Amino acid sequence: MAPTARVAAPDTATVEWDLVEDAVRWPPEAYRVLARDPRLGPLTLDQLPSQLLAGDRPLLCRMVTAALVHGRPLDGVVRLDHRPAPAAAVRCTGRPRLGPDGQVVSLRMEITLVR
Repeated sequence: MAPTARVAAPDTATVEWDLVEDAVRWPPEAYRVLARDPRLGPLTLDQLPSQLLAGDRPLLCRMVTAALVHGRPLDGVVRLDHRPAPAAAVRCTGRPRLGPDGQVVSLRMEITLVR
C-alpha cells in the first residue's frame, strides 16, 4: 500500500511565526479558519489577539507568553470576534521550536474551528 500524505481538515490551519527571520508561514486555510480577507495578508503574532473577543485575549496572550518565554506547549479554546456575525470558537494548539542554544526560534500553532 502506498504511503499517504497527511491532509489537513478544512477547518484547521497550521501557522508558523519564525522569530529569527521575522516571517509568518500562513497557508490559505488560515484565512478561511480565521475569516480573514487574504488581501489583508497574514497576522503577526502581536496582531493575533486583536481577532478575538476582548475577554479571550488575556488567555491567548498567557498561552503565547508561556510558549515563547518558558518553551511550554499551548492548548486552549478562544473565540474569534466576527461582529456582526456570532463569535466562532477555535482551539489553538502548538509548540515552540527551539534553536541549538535552547532559545525559542519559532512558534507553530494549529488553529481549528470548534463545532
